[in-house]
Amino acid sequence: MGAPFYPTSAFVVEKMLALAGVNSESVVYDLGCGDGAIVVAAARNYNATKVVGIEQKQKLCSIALRKTRHLGNVTIVNANYDDVDISEANVVTLYQSSSENARLKRKLVGELREGSKVVSHDFGIPGWRPTEFRVLKEGHHNQRILVYVIGSNTPL
Repeated sequence: MGAPFYPTSAFVVEKMLALAGVNSESVVYDLGCGDGAIVVAAARNYNATKVVGIEQKQKLCSIALRKTRHLGNVTIVNANYDDVDISEANVVTLYQSSSENARLKRKLVGELREGSKVVSHDFGIPGWRPTEFRVLKEGHHNQRILVYVIGSNTPL
């Protein structure tokens, strides 16, 4: 399911969380958290109230658990994110393919409250217009960050 695991650099993680406006009142869910880089940064650098990483692959989940065991505001869930209720989130982060993002639209609109932010690395959500869009130069590659606000240009 979704994209294969490609680690997100610390530079991109920081920009994603900053553009989402993560702060001490944020409840952040990372769908497909991989090794936990976004989860750790949201908890440690932004002091989010609660951070939940959802990862289906057991090996990656174990790595994320190891990295976050000392962080009291983090939960790592070894599950398919389709099976996890994300309704308490006010920020959701993604690094999935465009086709997977398209499939996720129903879940995002159905479970998130109006005003919640969805931040996607590299791949847009087809049919949605981002409220913010950044292209970051990192080495020889461009990295894209797209921010969407539920209820604002987020049709099914």
